[in-house]
Amino acid sequence: MAQRQEQVIVVVGASRGIGRATALALADTGKRLFLAARSITDLDQVATLAQELGARVTPVACDVTSEVQVHQLLETAATTTGQIDVLVNSAGGAIVAPCHELTLADWERTLQVGLTGTFLTCKYALAHMPTGALIVNVASVASRQAFPNWSAYAAAKYGVLGFSNALREELRPRGIRVTVVFPAATDTALWDAIPGTWNRANMLQPEDVAQAIAGLIGQPAYVMTEELVIGHVIGRL
Repeated sequence: MAQRQEQVIVVVGASRGIGRATALALADTGKRLFLAARSITDLDQVATLAQELGARVTPVACDVTSEVQVHQLLETAATTTGQIDVLVNSAGGAIVAPCHELTLADWERTLQVGLTGTFLTCKYALAHMPTGALIVNVASVASRQAFPNWSAYAAAKYGVLGFSNALREELRPRGIRVTVVFPAATDTALWDAIPGTWNRANMLQPEDVAQAIAGLIGQPAYVMTEELVIGHVIGRL
């Protein structure tokens, strides 16, 4: 009997927060993980933990705003089995301020990381994705709900939603699935730099979102979950 091929999974934004938790939630025997983020030091720590859980892991330093680096990441991932089975996009950041206080650099950086990076990873993964492959783009409830002072972040996340919806229809004939995940407020380092007082006890944990993503990956290849909204039972903060 032929040996079962490893499932090749690329997690972008894997050094912190939801991406890190997702990498660890997926780390078991039969998984070949390629973990990407800007900080190779942080990635190495996550990779060590994931390897202890049974996965084969390659950390790759990658700035998702660099087309060259993104292309190289996906080409490297595809060399293992000749294909990429799952792509999880979880890179992002938030600059929270009134619109008139945002600099052009703040605006452009937020869109480059949160939206353009998602476009680039999808673009270069698609050449290697077979029927039944899955793309999971982590957006936010801010993709649909308005929050004052979050205009740059909201624009990026609205963009991820629109891009994902169009991409899903484009890829249906190939049998490739696209899911958008909408987490509510999640207790990550993002909130350390956000002005104001936030009750982080009423936020999701990164592991909550990661388990939901793992569930999506475990679905049969013919099942298309288009959207998944995850929130705290208490509702909005």
